[in-house]
Amino acid sequence: MALARPQVSRRRRSALTRLLVALTAVCSMALAACSDGHIDVRSVPSVGWPSYGGVPGNANFAYADVPEDLTLSWTRPTGGPVTAPVTISGKGNVGVTSNAAQGCNVLVLDSRSGRKNFCKDMRAGVEINAMLVDQYDQPYLGEETTFLAFNAGGAIRWRAGVIGVPLSAKFAAPNEVLVATTQGQILLIDTQRNELLAPEVRLRDDADPAQPLRGFGDCVSNGPQCAIPAPAAVDTERERFFLNFFPQGAATSQIRAMKYGAVAGNREVRTAWQADVPSGVIGTPTLSADGATVYAFSRDGKIVALNAEDGSTRWTYDIGGHGFATMTVSPDGLIIPTGSLGAPLTLLRDRGDGAEQVWQRTDLATVSLSALTQQQTAWTVARDPGRDSLSLVEVSTTDGATKRTLPLPNSRGFATGVSVSYSGQIATATNLGEVYFFDSKADLE
Repeated sequence: MALARPQVSRRRRSALTRLLVALTAVCSMALAACSDGHIDVRSVPSVGWPSYGGVPGNANFAYADVPEDLTLSWTRPTGGPVTAPVTISGKGNVGVTSNAAQGCNVLVLDSRSGRKNFCKDMRAGVEINAMLVDQYDQPYLGEETTFLAFNAGGAIRWRAGVIGVPLSAKFAAPNEVLVATTQGQILLIDTQRNELLAPEVRLRDDADPAQPLRGFGDCVSNGPQCAIPAPAAVDTERERFFLNFFPQGAATSQIRAMKYGAVAGNREVRTAWQADVPSGVIGTPTLSADGATVYAFSRDGKIVALNAEDGSTRWTYDIGGHGFATMTVSPDGLIIPTGSLGAPLTLLRDRGDGAEQVWQRTDLATVSLSALTQQQTAWTVARDPGRDSLSLVEVSTTDGATKRTLPLPNSRGFATGVSVSYSGQIATATNLGEVYFFDSKADLE
């Protein structure tokens, strides 16, 4: 049952919103009076948690401050299982996809009450997509055979045909969205004109437009029929991105680095290097904040740190299993691997030539990808001791001590991640299809 906000809070926020809009208009006019009349309206990632992994490099790190009086604001069922992390736009709207058998499987929920801003019934494949959102609150999503751009009200702006199922998209530059598909197709699309900015790339010869779901079932296990099973990690500053890629006919998957800058004046997507990891790669690559290191999981349960320039191995660290093959990385080199269901919460530190364990909480049975914040804390979802229910837990990265625990009512299963908005609100969803949204208690009164 949704926990709605009192009406007085909405009036107060409405007044503040009107004030901010007025101030923005005044500032815009002042700036326009001193400018050459050109305003940059190119699409860029929204502030907050606008994509898979929160940032282009999939680091799951938030620069926001989470309020001390954080409390549950509302909950909402999606009507079907959730497999992708939720995203939060700059306006606080929560984007979630699901595998609902009936009705909408795409929801954009208002942060004030959890009510639907809009919903869509899309085709197979959308359930693996975390919504990409630009600064205008415009979502970008993929389904089998198609990648779509919507406006903030849910109307379709454009469609682009693809081969396979698009994975969670990322901005490669202002007005440029990077789309990679499960069959190994890579597209760089202009977000305004729906035009290719570089020739398409097909990393495998067996990509088949007539069979969009070919190999899709292999993506969960990172099997050989799924060319690209996870979202790219993007380095927008250096115009490159990193993929978990399974070459056609190969025995194992690898990390493939791609460049997308101009060659002789023309944009071109091309291979920069490839790194074969012993036993193969599984899960999502993650890029350090300085763009120097790419982290990945190997199938034999190790974190592998690669030099982002040439793919050479910096170090490996055995964690005893790849778990959900995702991780959280802070700008100062703290790493939280996402273990299997019920795994302890473990914090590592990248020392440059190796990794070391900072602490481990064996009493916490984690069931989620975690988020790190600039407040030197980590947020995760853990199973309540002796019960099947779940709670949102904040721990100190300094010593691992629990700072607070916030129950998730009527929860079971596991959570798909923890997302933090630019103002410190937190959203999470369980695999069984329930969305939970936390906000400052002061803003609810």
